[in-house]
Amino acid sequence: MSRKRKFAKPFDLGHVILLNDYPKIYTKSIGVPGKFVKKINRRVHLKDGTGGEMDSAYLADPDYRLLFEKAAVCLEHQSLPVGDEKLYKIGDYDIQLVVDEHLPTLIAIASKEDVRKSKRLLKRTPSDLTELYYLDLGEENIRKRLSTVKKIIDSNQYLTDENALNLGIIALYAPTAHACEITEEVVNLYQKVADSLDVKMQSCLYSLLSVMIDAYFDEENEYRRLMKMIDEKTSSESKYISGAQEAILESLRYAKEDLDIANGKLAKTNDELAKTNDKLIKSNGDLAKSQAKIAELEAEIEKLKANGK
Repeated sequence: MSRKRKFAKPFDLGHVILLNDYPKIYTKSIGVPGKFVKKINRRVHLKDGTGGEMDSAYLADPDYRLLFEKAAVCLEHQSLPVGDEKLYKIGDYDIQLVVDEHLPTLIAIASKEDVRKSKRLLKRTPSDLTELYYLDLGEENIRKRLSTVKKIIDSNQYLTDENALNLGIIALYAPTAHACEITEEVVNLYQKVADSLDVKMQSCLYSLLSVMIDAYFDEENEYRRLMKMIDEKTSSESKYISGAQEAILESLRYAKEDLDIANGKLAKTNDELAKTNDKLIKSNGDLAKSQAKIAELEAEIEKLKANGK
């Protein structure tokens, strides 16, 4: 039996969950240059007058390997190759970061897609360039992460926060052809270590896995089976502070802001239409007076013609 999905844009949502809960570990683990400092405005004023938002935006200190000064970072999750339309939108993000922070920028793309299918460089003028920095999160990378974490868990070694968070990263970036198989393996590993995780990490992984199970498993019984496996190992407290809920609420807040902007524009348009209507009514009145005057003059001319005869 097929089922209706619970989460819209699950991969963007999963990305936001990991970044919101463990920004320093997540950005370091997936290979973003620099060191996370703090989140910054991710709202964007687009050229067509509408609003949008980056998946994530933050300030980063230099790591002196690839980033040699403080920068404003836009970290985008992409589940599809970057084409021209998305490239120009990301270029707008770049402009917004410069306007907001007055810093050099880094536009990083986190994706499991083959980067050779994506556009990399946007050249708007000879000196205005936006070059995307792609992170290596393909199948080889994810398989290696899975093998490493599995060995640690199966040998009962100490599980660091970075290795625990890797369970979420593996599920989020699992290669499409093997996503169900890999996610189920991650769920089995989560079951083994859930009791040893603190509330924050348990909540983060529960949220992420809930979203990925929803994204990957179409058949209702399979979905329920996997959800039962993580439900029975997750505390009520961890479920209550689910990161998915926080991320969805943030998205709803942005959606409300966009709706308020749209309503404001509509109210302004209605006001302008009302003023135009008033002008039309006045013009129609003036036209009627003119037509009446013309009729009077025509009648007077007819009288003059009659008297002349």
